[in-house]
Amino acid sequence: MKSKPSRAVELEPDFSDEDFHYPQQLVREAQDEILESPTKALRQYQKPLRRSTAPQKRCKVKEVQKEENQEERFWLGGDSGEFGGVADMGLDDGGGVEESEAIVTVGMDDRTTLNSSPVRQPSMSQITEAQLSLYADAVESYAAGFYYIEDSLFAVEGWNVGKEESNGHWYHLQQISEEGVIAAVCTCPAALQSFDCVHRAYIVEFVKEPLEGDSLEATVYKDYRVAVFARQQVPNSEEFETKVSVGSPFHHGLKGRAIITHLGSHPSAGMWTCSKSHSGAGNCAHIPAARRVLLGLLGMESNAEGSGNEAERNASVEGSQALQLPPQAIATISRHGSVSYLPVLPPVSVMLKSDISLYTRPKPFRNPPTRPLPLTEGSSCACPGATRSVFKASEDIEVGACRIYTMLGLHNAEIQTQRCPSCTGKKRRCIGPDLRQMGLFNYNNRVVVSHELLDEYTISFASSETPFTAFVALMDHRYMAANVKFMGEDLFRDVWFSYVSIQAFEDDMRCSLCGPVPDTVIWDGVTVAFHKKHISRTIRPPTSITPHSLPRPLVKPVRNQQLIIDPSLPSGRTRDIYFDDGDGDDDDAEDEAPDNQTQVEIDVARIDSVSERLSELCPSLSMLFLSKYGYIAYLNKKRPLVAYRSFFLQIAAEESVLQMINAKSLGKLRDFISNPVPSNFFSVACIPGLFQVLKHHGSTLSLLPICKWLEVRAGAVLDAIIVDKLPIPVFPKGHVVADWRLTGCFYSLPHIRDRPVYRGIRHDRTKEDSRRGGDTCGKFYDEYGKDGMSGGIMAGWCTHSVCYGFHCIPASEGRDDVFSAMVTRWPVAPKHVIYDFACALGPYCMLREPEFFKNTLFAIDDFHAQGHTKCSPAAFLLEYASADPRLVSINSSAGECGNSALRRIRKSISYMSQERAVIYTKVFLSIWNRTRIIKKRL
Repeated sequence: MKSKPSRAVELEPDFSDEDFHYPQQLVREAQDEILESPTKALRQYQKPLRRSTAPQKRCKVKEVQKEENQEERFWLGGDSGEFGGVADMGLDDGGGVEESEAIVTVGMDDRTTLNSSPVRQPSMSQITEAQLSLYADAVESYAAGFYYIEDSLFAVEGWNVGKEESNGHWYHLQQISEEGVIAAVCTCPAALQSFDCVHRAYIVEFVKEPLEGDSLEATVYKDYRVAVFARQQVPNSEEFETKVSVGSPFHHGLKGRAIITHLGSHPSAGMWTCSKSHSGAGNCAHIPAARRVLLGLLGMESNAEGSGNEAERNASVEGSQALQLPPQAIATISRHGSVSYLPVLPPVSVMLKSDISLYTRPKPFRNPPTRPLPLTEGSSCACPGATRSVFKASEDIEVGACRIYTMLGLHNAEIQTQRCPSCTGKKRRCIGPDLRQMGLFNYNNRVVVSHELLDEYTISFASSETPFTAFVALMDHRYMAANVKFMGEDLFRDVWFSYVSIQAFEDDMRCSLCGPVPDTVIWDGVTVAFHKKHISRTIRPPTSITPHSLPRPLVKPVRNQQLIIDPSLPSGRTRDIYFDDGDGDDDDAEDEAPDNQTQVEIDVARIDSVSERLSELCPSLSMLFLSKYGYIAYLNKKRPLVAYRSFFLQIAAEESVLQMINAKSLGKLRDFISNPVPSNFFSVACIPGLFQVLKHHGSTLSLLPICKWLEVRAGAVLDAIIVDKLPIPVFPKGHVVADWRLTGCFYSLPHIRDRPVYRGIRHDRTKEDSRRGGDTCGKFYDEYGKDGMSGGIMAGWCTHSVCYGFHCIPASEGRDDVFSAMVTRWPVAPKHVIYDFACALGPYCMLREPEFFKNTLFAIDDFHAQGHTKCSPAAFLLEYASADPRLVSINSSAGECGNSALRRIRKSISYMSQERAVIYTKVFLSIWNRTRIIKKRL
């Protein structure tokens, strides 16, 4: 009797925060199970919502009138005074869960074709007219929540297209308008996984004009923009369920928003949950803001303000390094290979629809054969030469003994062989049957192993850390039940490596949604390394220089690429001395006020000095500085908005201006300057620092000179670094590439170029300094290439955590590894490159190949951004996603998710030779990709 598999095996032990929000197993369960919902009875059908080009301004409810024996409901921030109910849990266009960071490990880019970019809007072709009409009726009758918050931002309730009902989960949706085209970005699972989304279809079909940004004034509490958009009483209870949309004080727009839910009779009691926090309300910054605003709207006083439990931010974590055994000199793969040589199907659990059916997969081999394993046409010998000797029916056939290892035990059997005419002397071997049609792998005509057994180890080590020693010990225990012994560890290791060398892991290093050449690539290095003594002369990472490498003698370092070159101006990376960096409380304002007249005079003099120097660069910039950072703001200790603080940090940063404004953004900026109207603000969303200021500033005319100054400076730097426009030559068709098992470099994209040579750059190919980056960056990496190990591997991932390839790093991770991988494999540079050290990678790539990378955005992922304390916001993906909600779909932690899984094989790899380590890594990544593709339907 087959036991029902545990659901736990469906979940991945290594997942990022984004994976946690959208576990696909739960999504599938939601399709089959209808759970009880305490709020389903609250569904109310009310006055239809009027289809208008812009919702009317909503007003706050100042107080709640409590009436005895009457169900209490009120609508805060809506067109009407009632709130539509929350339905039972179900599938929200493909999944229903709480709103996440709007980034998941798979399926979150807007796409319609295999090669589409994550920033493209998909068509709504799969949402039928009948389905959209039904959903519109539900919205307009308040059976499905669709509430306008502010500034083209909505809170929407999840909708199950199949069941035709809402599911009670809430998400954010933002309307965008570019060149008169209305579109929307939604954070529901259907939209993030690029299925058609009824929320976006509703916006496109029924809201024909862009919304104004000032239709509703949300309550502001400590820089948090809070909108209580729904509240209703739970039937037969004194508790209320309240929904709150809370913005971040640091990030604008869709990216920083969270849905807060409160269930209880009083805001100071009950249960608070946040869609962005998974460790409890005590660790969430959104919940206190929502609680405070709700208390104010209800006319209550907080007796527990500030009494919430806050997690220790600097908790010490005790840990120890795993036991590292001395590296052993393990022989590489046998050059003679195995008798079986025909391609073998991948394990049945990771078969893809795109896999070619090489043969009919047999049932698992269990029973002992009753006659010798037969020779057939195509049987061959494991000859060491290029040509294998094949079976000839006219020659004599011999019968010998063999052992068949299966999952359940050992069978002693007989096998037909034929003397090989090519193998002479002591190396004389025999021709033997391939046996793949029987589900067997013939290693050497004496040892035969079932495909089921070998696939079992493949799945085991890919699912959890399972060294060969542990698996052999397990099989030994299983074989003891039959009073037989399993093969030795060394033999099993040889057999397995020979087996996976012929296994057809083909076409699994790509994502069907991102296409063969992904527009967004997440790069990350991981310390999956073998000992340096095993590095062979055959290793060829993309950084290698060959006779085909193009020389670039004109390329030389370009200094002073910053926006503001004057070193006497204050650096944008230092803390602003003029203003309080606290939380805005006035409790200690009197103590912190500048009571020293001399110090005040010094600070005011500095403000005047900075203003004068900025005036020399751009008078309008000086005026903007004085209005937000002048002595009046200094004396009043008034901190400017986040948009202005971020803008001045970026223009004062000691970074290349091309990090803030690349060639593509420069073109958008020039288009805006030619027509500087508010309707064109979104065209410069690719320059988030400028875009946020344009949105918050009252006068576009006063900012136009600043835009022109930025355009002139960025254009000058771009022209200075483009000194050699000769494209890198591409290899002709039929170019022979060395075996990836020898070179340690495997990418799904073919090798089309070699890395150029830049002799004008003195330290072009020197080893990366693993110490801190000095004044330019506080981030460092010091774990690669240590303790006699190689530098690990560099892997490239798409936004769905599908690996597109990897290469072994001989010494240590560096910018050259990422640069060379893209130059040698990508026909056109990716649109978005996400990397832990993107702050250094961007200038590195732009200096060497500006024509190739001029339209590429280099950004640091959200996970590693906290370590870059000295980098400006222009280097962070979060800054760009806050301005352009289409970038929310980029799962910047996709690489980190895959790399955390790769650490399962770190111990096993550390004992292997180079060739075996490469194969072991490739098989692991193939299984990982196939699992992702199957589970996420990529």
